[in-house]
Amino acid sequence: MKRVERYRQLAKVSHSGAITRRYFATNAFDGTLTIVGLVLGSYFALIQNPITVIRAGIGACIAMMFSGFAGTYFAERLIQREQLQELEKAMVRKLDKTLPSRVSSFVIVFSALVDGVAPFITGLLCLIPIIAAVLGITTWNLSVIMSILIGLIILFLLGFYIGKVARMNPWFQGLQTFFIGIGTAIAIIIVQIAI
Repeated sequence: MKRVERYRQLAKVSHSGAITRRYFATNAFDGTLTIVGLVLGSYFALIQNPITVIRAGIGACIAMMFSGFAGTYFAERLIQREQLQELEKAMVRKLDKTLPSRVSSFVIVFSALVDGVAPFITGLLCLIPIIAAVLGITTWNLSVIMSILIGLIILFLLGFYIGKVARMNPWFQGLQTFFIGIGTAIAIIIVQIAI
């Protein structure tokens, strides 16, 4: 409990909410569109075996998770180090093992975790209908449609959430991200037909 409380305090002091919300929304968006693209691409490649799509999808989710974690960790570490060095110059002393140093470390790790987990979760959600097809709950064709619908709903909710946080019209933002998903799906279909 002490550790949880300490992390809660560090989150409060660091004001990391805005950073992590941005990372979550961005990578959740990427994860959703990636799996929607994979499912559509598999369908047009005439892959009828949902297990193959699940394996590829989980592989993509894991890759996005590690990519998101590593990319954010290194980028945020650079930003936080620069900010800490500027603070050290202003205070004319080293800040190792002080509150600013602990806050900086917390922001780096927490942001990286959020950025890594976001595409993994949204990607897996899009794969649920494909898993249902493996279990015989639904057909392959229906599972593809359901997977795309789940992806579009996630995109709408992400846009809605971004709109709420940014104090913009959440419905408009939600529809924008929804139609980005529609546009992506149409572009994939056109390319697949053209090939």
